[in-house]
Amino acid sequence: MTKWDQKAKNYSRYNENEGSFENQIFDALSSLDINFKGKTLLDIGCGTGVYTLHLAKRCLHVVGIDSSQEMLKVLKEDANKLKLTNIETLHTNWDGFTCKEKFDYAFCTMSPAVRNDNDLEKMTDCGKTKIYLGWAGKRDTVIIEELFKAHNSIYYPPNGAQKVKDWLNKQNKFYKVLKFNETKIRKREFNEAVENFKWHLDVRGLRPDTKKIEMVLKKFCDKDNFVTETTINHFNLIIWE
Repeated sequence: MTKWDQKAKNYSRYNENEGSFENQIFDALSSLDINFKGKTLLDIGCGTGVYTLHLAKRCLHVVGIDSSQEMLKVLKEDANKLKLTNIETLHTNWDGFTCKEKFDYAFCTMSPAVRNDNDLEKMTDCGKTKIYLGWAGKRDTVIIEELFKAHNSIYYPPNGAQKVKDWLNKQNKFYKVLKFNETKIRKREFNEAVENFKWHLDVRGLRPDTKKIEMVLKKFCDKDNFVTETTINHFNLIIWE
């Protein structure tokens, strides 16, 4: 079982709330005259379907690929609940995927699947229009910063968006960028919080020390034994042809 398989049951899922961050993204795309009606789309690193299911409601056909079988199980479960039948899922990593058709859209959100120039070239080849939503190098998160410090390391927020912009500039490609901030507040029972942050440290290449994690989290624990984490995430939405 992969690290992402382990995270699947506690990972974010599809949210149909009109005020959700996902719907803000789709409103922004609509303002840029991005129209999904009757179109085909490839969702790269689709995970549990947080965006995939929104897309399936708009598109003719969606292919979602992910390296985590457990994430795809969650996606299928939610798709069945919503009675969406126009989603095809493929259990594969991006390196192993062969693009057999040119989709109307190639779509990727906060996924480690697209991480270098070759990945971006492949994404460009797979879609007529490319849409990338990625971390923008700034993430306000006190707990994670303190956990990294406790593990004798420094937390550097992910900055996939800058890699994409650098590549597009090298290719002299025209692109559009929209900036977004999202505030997330998550409340977890103490032991659940410990396991959650162990996973986050592990996936970032650190060896989690349970005692150190517990020591840090106790500072953020309330009288009911819950840990509240407030995070302000910064994103760039990048679109190119």
